[in-house]
Amino acid sequence: MKFKILMNHTNLLKPIILNPLHIFHWHGMFQHGTNWYDGVPGQTQCPIPNDVSLVYNFSTTDQHGTYWYHSHFFAQYVDGLRGSLVVHDPDDPYLNQYDFEYLVVLSDWHHNTTGVLLPLQDAPGYSGLRPIPDSPLISGLGRYNCTAAPPGSKCKSNQPLAVYNVKKNKKYRFRIINSSADGVFVFSIDQHKLKVIEADGIYLKPTIIKKLPVAVGQRYSVIVDANQPVGNYFIRGTLDKRCTPINNATINFNSAIDWNGLGILHYEGAINKPNSKEFDDDFTPCRDLDKKHLNPIKPITKYDGHVTDFVNITITFGRDKNQRLKALINNSSFVPQMNDPTVNKITRDIDAKDLPKEQNSVIFNHNGGIAEIYVKNNNGADHPFHMHGHVFAIMYVGEKGEVHDKSKYNKRNPVVRDTLTIPGNGFVVIRFITDNPGVWAFHCHIEWHVELGMVLGIIELQDTLKKETIPEDVVALCLEHDLQKRTTRKMLNSIVINEIRSYD
Repeated sequence: MKFKILMNHTNLLKPIILNPLHIFHWHGMFQHGTNWYDGVPGQTQCPIPNDVSLVYNFSTTDQHGTYWYHSHFFAQYVDGLRGSLVVHDPDDPYLNQYDFEYLVVLSDWHHNTTGVLLPLQDAPGYSGLRPIPDSPLISGLGRYNCTAAPPGSKCKSNQPLAVYNVKKNKKYRFRIINSSADGVFVFSIDQHKLKVIEADGIYLKPTIIKKLPVAVGQRYSVIVDANQPVGNYFIRGTLDKRCTPINNATINFNSAIDWNGLGILHYEGAINKPNSKEFDDDFTPCRDLDKKHLNPIKPITKYDGHVTDFVNITITFGRDKNQRLKALINNSSFVPQMNDPTVNKITRDIDAKDLPKEQNSVIFNHNGGIAEIYVKNNNGADHPFHMHGHVFAIMYVGEKGEVHDKSKYNKRNPVVRDTLTIPGNGFVVIRFITDNPGVWAFHCHIEWHVELGMVLGIIELQDTLKKETIPEDVVALCLEHDLQKRTTRKMLNSIVINEIRSYD
């Protein structure tokens, strides 16, 4: 269930979302003045019940670039409930440097639905790691080793690949989105270098690379010059196995996956089959693209000032009293209150400091202030963290064993984006401007970790937020049912998710 949304930056976006039990998050959209349309269950709205629709009515304000949307309700998007969202900019500084543009959506695919996978991960005593996928996909297309398919199943080893048509000496913008549940993709096009011009909606000074690592939730734009001999060349969307931990207890550990996802760059007039050679790596595995390639096209200096708020958080894993695996932020696992979201509480004048502990709330109440978050990763896994409602400036990324040193902060012209990788046993320091009243998630975008509770709730400018009026149709969603009491993860995923998947 994938749809592409293209729009101009001055537009209002009014998609109508239908049942059953959906919530849509508009990944990267700031939602200024419309926090209740951010689409996070338990934080900004109740799920949309069966036989009910909701219009998400918000403006893109001054945003432009490459984004996406996906369900934030349990793990629905892993089963395909996701799509691309592009906001075109008439003042795009690179608009005259390419002739056409393409979207490339990278994702992982599991033969089992999340209705099967999540209960296995949630089982008492589970000692495995994140479920291993069965195929990488490029724009929804991929292949599988049919010798590993169950007897009697329908499987074609030579399924069509995604094809992108080009003309000799034309230039093309590729907008690349990693919409997977888990995994770092490495994107490249054989014999064609990539000019990087955008990351997470931020224009960049152009640089040339051969391969592009893309963490979950990240987006990039690159310009490709079709200046090679007419032919067919492999496009590679490789799930980097080096970044996927595994042990013999891991769900689907013996997957027959071919980690090398393929597509084709087809020159007009080409008749040969592609036999092109892959570039050597020119990046650090399991890390974001090097900061030398991520300099904003115009220096951004607003983060170099007095820090008004500081929060220190630690992420790790633990087990509950039933020996179920939990993700912890400051020793607390996030539990959404499906029938009474945090924003509803705030607008009823409930003070943020009185919210339940499992809401994992931090409070920022300085209008126009600079908030700094220090995140210590107390486990060996890398975590791609995404912030809702904001972009942030990356002051520092520390690897395992590095000492936190404020003198090394990049304050004058930092990398600015909305999703970054926190190294295993390392740390990061980020800053953002507290100018957007709302309840904003800050979470690992590995969906399996979200389901384990690796979510922080940022309560921003609650004195302003509590004066806002949530639209009646959004409030009414919470009156339709009592999800907190009536449903469980197993019920929702085994029934609802499979029903959604059948529409793909």
